[in-house]
Amino acid sequence: MKTRLPALAGLGLAILVAVAACATGVGSGGGAQRNSISGGELAATNSQTVFEALQLTRPEWLTGRGAVSATNAAEARANVYMYGTRVGDLDYLRQVYVVDVAELRYWPAGEASARFGMGNPRGVIEVIPR
Repeated sequence: MKTRLPALAGLGLAILVAVAACATGVGSGGGAQRNSISGGELAATNSQTVFEALQLTRPEWLTGRGAVSATNAAEARANVYMYGTRVGDLDYLRQVYVVDVAELRYWPAGEASARFGMGNPRGVIEVIPR
């Protein structure tokens, strides 16, 4: 009986460490990396415009999600912000050159509303220029 207690305690500790390692791996790297693109990664696509680079690296950022609302049939697409100000919709990215961008960040709808205000039902692509 005395030999079982340390063995069970060791097993419990091993399970706790394994669960903590899994939780740390999922939360700290995967989502954050999918929601940002460095200037170097953009340049590696050999694309001229940011829109072209996104088509290759993060096409999910460019997809729509149906109508904005029951009274507005327009497709909900991400808005584009620079310096905290809305500069346009996804078509604006056709005018932005890869060499002029230090980083892109995608903000999902909830986070975009908290950071940039309401009116971003599909989220925000934030352009951080060089």
